[in-house]
Amino acid sequence: MNALPVFEAAARHSSFAKAGAELNVSHSVISQHIRNLEQWLGTDLFVRHGNRVELSDEGRNLLPQIASGLQTLTDACETVLRKTQAGIVVVSAEPAFASLWLRKRITEFCELFPRVEIDLRPAWTPAQIGDGHADMIIHFETRIPKRGVDRDNLFPIDGYPAATTDVRDALPLVGSAIDWHRAELVHDNGKETWHKWYAAHEPKSEGWRKGRIHSDLSLAIDAAVDGEGVILADDILCQREISSGQLVRLDDRSVRCIWYQIAIPRGTSKSAASSFFRDWLVGQTQDLRE
Repeated sequence: MNALPVFEAAARHSSFAKAGAELNVSHSVISQHIRNLEQWLGTDLFVRHGNRVELSDEGRNLLPQIASGLQTLTDACETVLRKTQAGIVVVSAEPAFASLWLRKRITEFCELFPRVEIDLRPAWTPAQIGDGHADMIIHFETRIPKRGVDRDNLFPIDGYPAATTDVRDALPLVGSAIDWHRAELVHDNGKETWHKWYAAHEPKSEGWRKGRIHSDLSLAIDAAVDGEGVILADDILCQREISSGQLVRLDDRSVRCIWYQIAIPRGTSKSAASSFFRDWLVGQTQDLRE
């Protein structure tokens, strides 16, 4: 039984390494489970190509039935958990993340599990974690405590230049390309992220020094929508503005800005409401990590 979810994850990712990352075990543990399952079934489930794997014919036949069976078990457990899981989870979260992404997911979670109460507390400096403080921190990876917690990646932020159509049409050009040395920029909490983009794509320019700094991403997005300049937007936290056309992408080039991570105190019981909420969030963001 332990090998079945391992097989499903490895088949879904076509990778033992990615399956291990999802299940929080090593590549060797994944390989051993697959070998055990193959020996028990008397057939190869994967064809190995160096570091890459793909399903054999037998594996392709098995996968839909295993995936369906695991989903049936998950649904059955969640039906019970919706009635029994209870508690209050105090969450200290980075303000822009809390406003632009997490609040909606908390609403969805609480509709599914009404006996769990999520107390969301936005904070630029994360609260202490543990007894009498926050039960969970969700913040930039650089602000998560390095000791005494279990950390999980939620998703990365990949930023690209975006602005209103009016700002786009007024930008200075060099030939047919944007003159990034003279473009007016919108910054959030310092100039570091724009500096990263320029270092990666316009290393000879110091245009990243231009523009006004706002205290967090939410204010910076509002400023960009109001036409104050070009922002480093993304497809997750800026999803509403991009999909509605309030902001349009100006350049195909992007840069990895930061990872958001989630942390709970090390040793938290698997049955605790905070562990359950953590696992739910990690599951909800799986596609964003791939």
